[in-house]
Amino acid sequence: MSELICSGCPTLLFYNRGASNIRCPSCNRLNSTRSANQIAHLTCGQCRTTLMHPPGASTVQCATCRYVNHVRDARPQTVLVENPKTLDDKGKLVSNVVVGVTSWKR
Repeated sequence: MSELICSGCPTLLFYNRGASNIRCPSCNRLNSTRSANQIAHLTCGQCRTTLMHPPGASTVQCATCRYVNHVRDARPQTVLVENPKTLDDKGKLVSNVVVGVTSWKR
């Protein structure tokens, strides 16, 4: 079994992993399950409700108690920064690329 939040209302839907679509019984909206694996979970720090949010979110407000939860994503991300090219001492263009790793902790 897997779960997702309906795109038409805040209903939590459960479905078999093989399903490609699921219809919400509350609002009758047809939801694609393809994006369901792009949902992250956390437990509210105040009322312990399980919350779902898109990966990369820095905060999530609980709909039950309104507490603002800070997301602690421990998965490192590779970051590539490409600055404008510069000229070296011989007049050749030189790439200025920096690669780093971040844990998205703020």
